[in-house]
Amino acid sequence: MQKKHLAGLLWDVGLPAVAYYGGRALGYDVLPALAAGAVAALLRVAFVAVVRRRLNGIGLIIGATFALLLVVSLFTGDPRVLLARESVLSGAGGLLLVGSCLIGKPLIYTAARKLNAGKAELLAQWDELWRTQPQFRRRFTTLSAVMGGILLADAIVRVVLICLLPVDTMANLSPALHFGALALVAGYGLWHRKHAMERANAR
Repeated sequence: MQKKHLAGLLWDVGLPAVAYYGGRALGYDVLPALAAGAVAALLRVAFVAVVRRRLNGIGLIIGATFALLLVVSLFTGDPRVLLARESVLSGAGGLLLVGSCLIGKPLIYTAARKLNAGKAELLAQWDELWRTQPQFRRRFTTLSAVMGGILLADAIVRVVLICLLPVDTMANLSPALHFGALALVAGYGLWHRKHAMERANAR
């Protein structure tokens, strides 16, 4: 499962980058090359939706965001708008994760329950732990808050760099930043899970 997710991540990050560099290699200006990358990302979302039948709310949001930024960028002639697409997604994801810790239950806890929707006994056990064990609640709250903080930091840093650096430089740097932030989120999640399991086994 982890290999499948890693492959999907590489496609999501790599395909737009390949389209961009291919356009630049063919002599296109920055804006058309970035537009090609955005179109490639939209085609990736459409492929997953049609072929794998995995069209969901997140896929719709990603596709709609890329389409909107593509239209705005072509209308204004400003390639920096397209460079901000990952910042919008990272920022939105970060706000959802951090906000869920302040209002209601952490988003990671909600997602974990959905992944185990068919395990009634486990969910009942989780309900009891959530009600009686502050440490159990704190684990999911910390996980959601830290992951959200990483995504928010990525969004802020990316926007600042988009404003300060030349467009070509940022276009080259953006895929690495995006992949790095997602890898950091995934790495922290795995470390947190391993640490929690070690503490549980030590009892």
